[in-house]
Amino acid sequence: MFTWKALLFFVLVSSQSVFANQLSTPPESEEGAKTSTKADTKVEKKEKEDINGDIVDEKEKILTRAEALRILYYKPMYFAYGNPSAKVQLSFRVPLFEEIPLNFAYTQVIFWELGEESKPFLDATYNPEFFYRLNSKNPLFPALDFGIFEHNSNGKGDDLSRSYNQSYLRSVWAFDTKKWVTAFYVKARYIYDLDENNRDLVDYIGPLEFGLKFVQRINNSWLDHLDVMLTATPGGKYSHEWDKGGYQLSFDFHLGGVKVVPAFYLQYYHGYSETLLNYNEKVDQFRGGVMF
Repeated sequence: MFTWKALLFFVLVSSQSVFANQLSTPPESEEGAKTSTKADTKVEKKEKEDINGDIVDEKEKILTRAEALRILYYKPMYFAYGNPSAKVQLSFRVPLFEEIPLNFAYTQVIFWELGEESKPFLDATYNPEFFYRLNSKNPLFPALDFGIFEHNSNGKGDDLSRSYNQSYLRSVWAFDTKKWVTAFYVKARYIYDLDENNRDLVDYIGPLEFGLKFVQRINNSWLDHLDVMLTATPGGKYSHEWDKGGYQLSFDFHLGGVKVVPAFYLQYYHGYSETLLNYNEKVDQFRGGVMF
């Protein structure tokens, strides 16, 4: 019995000693410990955020670099409805080397007869090319594209086959004003390897092509990001037969305050060679749609 009493007495004394020690701990020390723990947590959290931020930045750099070395915008991409045929243009370019500005580009133009019952494709132009882009500091020739090889074909066979190859030199000039950026280009080409079915194509597509573009600089009106583009391709061996050429005028714009990503697109084509299939037939065609 003495043993149990002694054990009970020892437990009670020990409990009181621990309880007294807890009471004797100053409140300031507990708060300080809590504050220190919170501060350490904030520092660790900040370090983790910095590390995560660096990782995200690095990922973005890697992804951006990967995108820059893959597919880039080239010619305008749009869908424009018209009667008798709608027109779709898809285009991209891909740099082939990091240090050498050699590019592969591909453009496809589709003429789609949506007004017909079966909605057939009237014609399509397949247009792969390789070109070397030189950005010069010379104000006379600020940007030059050397078209090493460009192929144009409608992909059809027998009597409906149309195709030709060309090499070209294209130069672009740009002028900046307060409200507009004006760009002008000239494309001089050498056409060869004409298909047997379009030997006279050079009567309707001459060696010179001209382009003039106006880009709205100040976007504070009901028409935002307005672009106006005019292209002219005179016919004839020396591009002297303007009545046999092809001419296209286009507008693309956003409506102020309307947050629509694709731009509204309007196009008018007059003349020859809009399609390879009917290159020697004159057309007047209005179309409207969206540009991507």
